[in-house]
Amino acid sequence: MHIIVVGGGGVGYEVARNLSEKHQDVVVIEKSEIKARRYRESLDVMVIEDNGANAAVLEKAGIKTADMLIAVTQVDEVNIIACMLAKQYSVPITVCRIRNSGYANQSSVLTPKQLGIDIIINPERVAAMEISKMLHFPEASEIEYFNQGKVMMLGVTVGSEADIIGVPLSKLPLGPDCIVVGISNPDGKFVIPGGRDVIKPGNKIYLLGDTRTLKDISSLLHHEKTRVHQVTILGGGMIAYQLAKLLEDSKQPFNVKLIEKDESRCEGLCRDLKKTLVLQGDTNEIAMLREEDTDQADAVVAATGDDRSNIVGALLAKQFGVKKIICEVMKPQYVPVYNTLGIDSLINPRLMAAAQINRLTRREDVIALSILQDEKAEVFEIVLPETAKVVGKTIAEAHLPHGMLIGSIVRRDQVIVPNGKTELLPGDHLVVFAVPKVSAKLDRYFAMNGGVEGREFIRNKLIQIEE
Repeated sequence: MHIIVVGGGGVGYEVARNLSEKHQDVVVIEKSEIKARRYRESLDVMVIEDNGANAAVLEKAGIKTADMLIAVTQVDEVNIIACMLAKQYSVPITVCRIRNSGYANQSSVLTPKQLGIDIIINPERVAAMEISKMLHFPEASEIEYFNQGKVMMLGVTVGSEADIIGVPLSKLPLGPDCIVVGISNPDGKFVIPGGRDVIKPGNKIYLLGDTRTLKDISSLLHHEKTRVHQVTILGGGMIAYQLAKLLEDSKQPFNVKLIEKDESRCEGLCRDLKKTLVLQGDTNEIAMLREEDTDQADAVVAATGDDRSNIVGALLAKQFGVKKIICEVMKPQYVPVYNTLGIDSLINPRLMAAAQINRLTRREDVIALSILQDEKAEVFEIVLPETAKVVGKTIAEAHLPHGMLIGSIVRRDQVIVPNGKTELLPGDHLVVFAVPKVSAKLDRYFAMNGGVEGREFIRNKLIQIEE
């Protein structure tokens, strides 16, 4: 597929990197010389140093034959104009990053469709929703739902006294509705395990299964059951604001404090947030945090927009004895620092945006796609087409490559954790776990034989998403 990415910031970089690694034909348009140079030096993509909201520039990027345009600059209006122009060239799918909710509202004078936008992404909103899920389920560091909430995936760090330490996976007392689909070691090694693998203290394990079963798994992992009520948010940017709004609207009662350094930003937050206590102060000042009773918080969310400030804030919260600490991560190279501090609840808005966009370029019937925090694996929800290669075979007969695992099947509303003898049927909703080096092979097993290509395929994909 020929894909044009307008905007070379953090989100654009993650999107372009993920797409180029999947061997897509990517052109990046970025007017900043410094950002454009970064792409040329590190990614196998074509780079045009110019304004993406310009028809002549888009033609230079090959807009007439493009299958998709992804506009992810920091400016909503630039993104919208790029999408409007793309539709004039009959580009099948336009993806637009929009932060101002006024543009995304179907009741606006001009709807997204009229603005030439097919898919809207808001990384900050998605990140806030992920943090909200973690606050509702504090034992987990990563949470994903599949098949309309019937299947849940949890990423949980195992305590040193957990009952499952040293027990082969084949003998774990998890029950028939749950399976361990991945293990990440503290040193960064990631494996999709077999029955003989054992869990060690400090391992981060990924559990997949029936949502009702996984909601009460904390005792097995030796995690103290925690209920979050008092929440302190460090930072007043878009993620912090969106999170505070979500917590204000939640059925679970949260008492929320938000600390922001900038005075004018605090004034705006005070106007927009009705139940949140907004305080002006430096989130890296220990005296400030102590004065605002941070040690009484059940959870601290570090979302300042700056990795170093988040690290300092998280470290101070840890010293105060806060049990649940969640951090926004802007640059993946900082992840090892958090791991060293023992903080594993991390949110990377750029990876989330890349996952949202990546599923549009998949040939198989991918409904959802998630990229794990450390980018060691990808999780797909797939509807199995009637003509897929594996239909009618058992999982053992399918001969999936090493590093790929079917974690669950939803069939007629029943959640099945499969084994080698489980037969794959058309219409099955599969949740597939795969390491990056084999995820590109997904379509060999799960896509329609003789599937459509190019613009015809991408139009069909858009119809699937709209439905």
